[in-house]
Amino acid sequence: MATRIEIGVVYGAAVVQGLALVTFPAASSVFTSPDGFGFDSTRYGTMFIPQMALAISAAALAPKLARRSGLRRVLLAGFVGDIVSMSLLALSRLLLDTPDSAFAVLLIATAALGFGFGATVMALNTYAEAFFPERTDGAVLALNALLGLGTALAPVFVAIVVALGAWWLLPIVVACVMALLLGIALTQPLRVSASAEDTSSPGSWSNLPPRFWLYAAAVFLYGMLETLNGNWSMLYLSSERGASPRDASFALTAFWVMVTPWTMSAP
Repeated sequence: MATRIEIGVVYGAAVVQGLALVTFPAASSVFTSPDGFGFDSTRYGTMFIPQMALAISAAALAPKLARRSGLRRVLLAGFVGDIVSMSLLALSRLLLDTPDSAFAVLLIATAALGFGFGATVMALNTYAEAFFPERTDGAVLALNALLGLGTALAPVFVAIVVALGAWWLLPIVVACVMALLLGIALTQPLRVSASAEDTSSPGSWSNLPPRFWLYAAAVFLYGMLETLNGNWSMLYLSSERGASPRDASFALTAFWVMVTPWTMSAP
């Protein structure tokens, strides 16, 4: 049976992962403001391409890596990816006068975040199911609720640190908390049964039922809508509607607050 420390690591990491995921879009005003990095909309949007590519790749390859190296190593690798991402984001403030160099660093940072998110979330969901085999639905719902809590809190925290004139404080805090979780996780066995780690595909693509593709199309469209709102709403409200960065942050928080219960209620 899992110890309280192991359960705490898994569910605590869900909150921190949510914070890390939304820190970049929540800080969009920093990236596009003339007083910040001064990126145009093209550069800002391009920043998220490595994140998307690495998140998809990590989520797709994580089950195979878990079977070969163990689920624990996948989780630890995801933690490292998040720490690298947040550390690079904080360090990028030293490159405000050289936007080209800052852009290159931020591309690496978003790529690391994508890897961290894909690997960590896959491992966390597997651990939640394995730790509570008789209550798997509730365990996974609670995990995703905490992930949603992190996404909702990130814009609020960004608004606070931006108002303080130290936007880089949030990624530093997130990186430190994730490093603490990594250190604790290294001391724990985080074992699951062989059946829990066996996340192999049930069959070839040709054997998938037709309804799978309907669900896949729905998820694809949902992902587009979530990305449009999550990554671009603050810029739209600030530049097109004249909202203050604080009000735009609260609007983004409201979006993630409303998204969380709907994703939790999905079958």
